[in-house]
Amino acid sequence: MNLHHQLRLFYALLTFCLLFFIQTENGHAATFIDVPDSHPSVLEIEYLADTGIIKGYQDQTFKPSNYVTNSQVALMVTRALQLELENRPHPGFKDLSNMDSETFKAIAAVVDEGIFPKGDQFRPYEPITRGEMAQVLVNAFHLTGSTNKEFKDVPKKHKHYEAIQILAANNITTGYEDNTFKPSNPLTRSHFSTFMSRAIERDFIPVSSGYSYNKDYDYVYELTENNKTTREYFNYVKTDRKGNWWFVFDEFGTGIHYVDTVDKNGFTFSGFTEDGVTIIDFHIPYPVKLGTSWSYSMMNDLSPVTYIVTSMSETIKTPAGSFDNVIVIASSDGFEYYYSPDFGHILTKDVQHNQVVYELVTLKRR
Repeated sequence: MNLHHQLRLFYALLTFCLLFFIQTENGHAATFIDVPDSHPSVLEIEYLADTGIIKGYQDQTFKPSNYVTNSQVALMVTRALQLELENRPHPGFKDLSNMDSETFKAIAAVVDEGIFPKGDQFRPYEPITRGEMAQVLVNAFHLTGSTNKEFKDVPKKHKHYEAIQILAANNITTGYEDNTFKPSNPLTRSHFSTFMSRAIERDFIPVSSGYSYNKDYDYVYELTENNKTTREYFNYVKTDRKGNWWFVFDEFGTGIHYVDTVDKNGFTFSGFTEDGVTIIDFHIPYPVKLGTSWSYSMMNDLSPVTYIVTSMSETIKTPAGSFDNVIVIASSDGFEYYYSPDFGHILTKDVQHNQVVYELVTLKRR
């Protein structure tokens, strides 16, 4: 890509993002006064509130740091699954005598569905533990899967071992940095919102790999600019300590060497002019999930562009094929980037003019 095109793409993305931030900020402030935009679970909490799964308190608070109780979880699960509450068998617990009608029916429904276990005590006002939460989500959403990941505080004999492993296999949990899960710890309302959102909607599941170009393929893109369409060709050259090197050239023979670098911090695609000037084409930080935002500048003397992930699960068709689990990255100067986890950049859209300006048209295995 030539420098002019890169400048246009990078500085054609900011208005849309700012509008998105303004809209979500207003939505957050209007919903829960104690869940600011800076809260790490704000999007998940807003999502559950918008879908009616959580309702908060009468004083317009959510109390995200409070522990979530068994009865609250029962209510949220019935709302998420839209379970029928009438004519359920009596759940048989001895500690529900003073329970309100709605919560009692919710508990009866989740027990009848096999989501919560039967027993003498439901402990409606006690916090649910992280291990119990894992079992509830596996039962409620019929989750399956296996993983080699092991948490050092969850032995195989633990009663919730299998459920916790299934959550890890589905990337709904990654545990703590010290490789523990803390299954006996009580769960906060914000953490439950995060787990529940991930179980319902894959866009909330963080991704810590991918979105780079695939060196086993040659790429051909069509660039539309000023009502003219030209082609650009991406050919893999070599791999060294910096990453995978590509030679990118257009129909007129103009070419630039690029390197895509993947590390724990994310994916970066960098280009170098003939005189050694570095041009940063794009950067995606890890982990990525719905609402991930960052600012990035392709040159030190230019203002940074702000980006935001607006989707994690699009299916996009181009002349090169159909691509699943594509993420959409929008920025405030009016463009959207579409990235495949397996093949990298798929297309770029000019939002203001509703026009595809850069599109993958051929993907050929080398």
